Amino acid sequence: MQKKMVSSTLFQSIRIASTYRHATMLRIIFVSLGIWMAVFIAGCVMHETYGDHTLPQSQIAFVEGYWHYRFIYDEELQIVSVDGKREAERSGWPYAYSISLPSGRHWIQLAVLRNSGEIARCAFEETFEKQHRYKLKRLDHDQLLLAHPSSSSFSASLAMVVTTPSNSTRELKVSAVCGKKAICRQNSDCPRQYSCQMNPGFAFGACLGIMR
Repeated sequence: MQKKMVSSTLFQSIRIASTYRHATMLRIIFVSLGIWMAVFIAGCVMHETYGDHTLPQSQIAFVEGYWHYRFIYDEELQIVSVDGKREAERSGWPYAYSISLPSGRHWIQLAVLRNSGEIARCAFEETFEKQHRYKLKRLDHDQLLLAHPSSSSFSASLAMVVTTPSNSTRELKVSAVCGKKAICRQNSDCPRQYSCQMNPGFAFGACLGIMR
């Protein structure tokens, strides 16, 4: 009788310990998932406005980056600057997932992120129509390893989906220039102590440190 009671007590203790371990593991998983989602939302879902903040919605265009899961890493394409500037000449945001900007022709600098770390910069120029939404979908290039390109600047292309005010859609593909350095067209596009070095054969240059 005593042996049965000991066995029963031991079994109950093991079951309680196992249940506790499972509950603890579930709590860890849910907490980790909550933290990851909070970081993802805080890091990716950020909208900025470039140019005149008083413009009516009928006069602006909307550009949106992307987030893709690539099995062993996640890849993001986020917006760094418009016409070499950030938020109407204020440098408050490092990256933006989406932006509103006045309609017309602009060049946009993008950051390619993998697992939240920047591996490349790209830039393209396009005429953005008012009340149109430009959703970036894909970056195409001929580099074997984007994080370790074979040249300082290289050609690429960007595919996007354009949505009109009537909700009709069309695909758009534009030429782009990519590289490891910040991209520019003039010295004022670069941080202090850097100058814009244009690359022959490319529409954009790279910000290089000034030699003293």
